[in-house]
Amino acid sequence: MATKKKAGRGADPRARMWFLVVGCLVVMVVIAARLVAIQGMDQMQLAQQALASRLVTKTLPAERGTITAADGTVLADNAARYRLVVDQQNIDLYEDEDGEPLGAWGAAEAIAPILETDPGLVFEKLDGDRRWNPVAEGLTAEVWGEIRALGIPGLTTEEYSIRTYPAGAVGGNLLGFVSTDGEALAGLELKYDDVLQGVDGEQQYERGARGDYIPLGDSNITPAVDGQGLRTTIDPTIQYYAQQAIGDAVAEHEAEWGSVVIREPDTGRVLAVAEAPSVDPNDYGSSEIEDMGARSFTHLFEPGSTAKMITAAALIEEGLVTPETEFTVPYEWTAPNDEVFKDSHSHPDQKLTFAGIMAESSNTGTILAGDELSLEQRHDYLSDFGFGQRSAVDFPGGTGGILHPVEDWDGRTKYTVMFGQGVAATAIQTAEAFSVIANDGVAVPTQLVSGTVGSSGAVTPVDPGEGTRVVSADTAAQVSAMLEGVVAEGTGGPAAVPGYRVAGKTGTSQAPSDSGGYDGYTSSFVGYAPAEDPEVVVSVTLQRPRKGYYGGTSAAPVFSDVTGFTLRHLGVPPSTTTPDLPAREWE
Repeated sequence: MATKKKAGRGADPRARMWFLVVGCLVVMVVIAARLVAIQGMDQMQLAQQALASRLVTKTLPAERGTITAADGTVLADNAARYRLVVDQQNIDLYEDEDGEPLGAWGAAEAIAPILETDPGLVFEKLDGDRRWNPVAEGLTAEVWGEIRALGIPGLTTEEYSIRTYPAGAVGGNLLGFVSTDGEALAGLELKYDDVLQGVDGEQQYERGARGDYIPLGDSNITPAVDGQGLRTTIDPTIQYYAQQAIGDAVAEHEAEWGSVVIREPDTGRVLAVAEAPSVDPNDYGSSEIEDMGARSFTHLFEPGSTAKMITAAALIEEGLVTPETEFTVPYEWTAPNDEVFKDSHSHPDQKLTFAGIMAESSNTGTILAGDELSLEQRHDYLSDFGFGQRSAVDFPGGTGGILHPVEDWDGRTKYTVMFGQGVAATAIQTAEAFSVIANDGVAVPTQLVSGTVGSSGAVTPVDPGEGTRVVSADTAAQVSAMLEGVVAEGTGGPAAVPGYRVAGKTGTSQAPSDSGGYDGYTSSFVGYAPAEDPEVVVSVTLQRPRKGYYGGTSAAPVFSDVTGFTLRHLGVPPSTTTPDLPAREWE
């Protein structure tokens, strides 16, 4: 009798064999894939992680653009310096020629004489387990070369630039300065920071086990983009001379500060802005804070009698007077509103022409003549000549001065503005105002930077802007003749320059104190030469001189000195004509 098979036993043994083989193959494939991952992909990832731990990103600082004078003389530049750094974990490998270990202390003893310091101070920075630690700043290439020759493992440098000013204090107030970390803090450095600073780059390099740079390792460089340079209008020789002259005058007259602005009337280019005290941008921290800026752009003073030139121009332009118009000028004059005005010196009634009023710098005479102007005309001419308006230079911290609206003038101010009180201006504004007359009645924007300089050295000019006519050429000529009389026959005699015709005006005004009222005087002289064909306008200001505070006494001689030097330096030929001066008095 046949025996039946049990249920579940009918599966083919060969099928089970195939299932077993397939299962083993799957396991083997998984194991093989894992081995590939471990030996290939994971190993690559680990290698990448290891490389990343050795890669160092280093900033490549952009070179700050240079600042030069009009003739290319470098006024602000960069100098390479090195920061000495140490990998403290490798410094212990330092040994002598015989292989004897010297370590961190031996390295400190070797480095200290080169750094001109004590070994103990150096050891504190070398000893430890940091992979990066600064040791010394400001090393020159020569000093780093001496240290590198020692062959001390773990010592490297980081190169950076410092700002240097080769001319020192010459033009320092204009240039400004940069902090040790590269931040622009004042002057042209601050105003043109976005042009000068450039864009930093970066470099990645592989660092070896001893902390040394591996030049053939994985490297990636984004180059720095250097900043552009600036070409100024400054003449360095004139700038230097003017700084010496105003420095001597400040000392002689015991003034708080002084300034000299020298400007071309037809181009607006500034040849010098000299100040005392000045600042050396290489060591700006040694200067007082108030001496770090450029007072010629930032400090206000009442211009005093130099502003009578504007009143004269307004009266002549409006056809209200001529230089020969006759006045009887008292020492003291009382206005309809009972305000009393006096001249600087007591005198009997004088028979003066309008030109004589300018020559004698008479306050009462100026009011008698200027009272024909409406209040709006008085205000508008002051504004048209630049008072209350910021200079086109737009210097950091600069001001447009103070020229209040007519409706804010009190019963006294409406008269005093005609002789330069109740209004405030800067030294650059007084130079700009006189430039209008020197340039046949046309105001030209002041220019301190003539162009930017690219990496190739090519200069891209800066558009100085268009000129604006303020008064007619005929008015300017008549005013100029009166200003020549101020120097030839009036209060401005000490401003005369031998060999040249000079036109200008003295100024002596009370200096407002911080606590209110007035405290001392502002002495000034503003003029131009040669008067027949002006090449330069020069404004001299002395604030609160304790000796010789009249403009003709202290400021005018400085004008004579620096103007004469400037004309000779520029090769301007002496005058060959004589002035046709209007009469000063009448009978």
